[in-house]
Amino acid sequence: MSGLTVLVSAVTMGSGISKKSGQPKPYSFAQVHYLVPAKDFQNADNNISKLGLEEKTISMADDKALFAKFASLSFPTQLKLTLAADPDNPSRNIAVDYIKA
Repeated sequence: MSGLTVLVSAVTMGSGISKKSGQPKPYSFAQVHYLVPAKDFQNADNNISKLGLEEKTISMADDKALFAKFASLSFPTQLKLTLAADPDNPSRNIAVDYIKA
């Protein structure tokens, strides 16, 4: 397992029934939102300068106990996220726990 130290701004967990494709299909998701320094963007046609912070997101284990653990925090907060391979896509990491940084 690896770790990622970040300034966590929010945690989201949701579930429901998607009707986008016509056939109703259950879904669930869990995400950790964190802030990173904003980065400029430049290419042949664009030159965009940024200041401040921007939000990024990493998937989290779909675990109600982990979500409840996050509920005890005040946001934003500096945390070290514990990462593990996503069981649905082992080439991608998900957050499975945290410790205060």
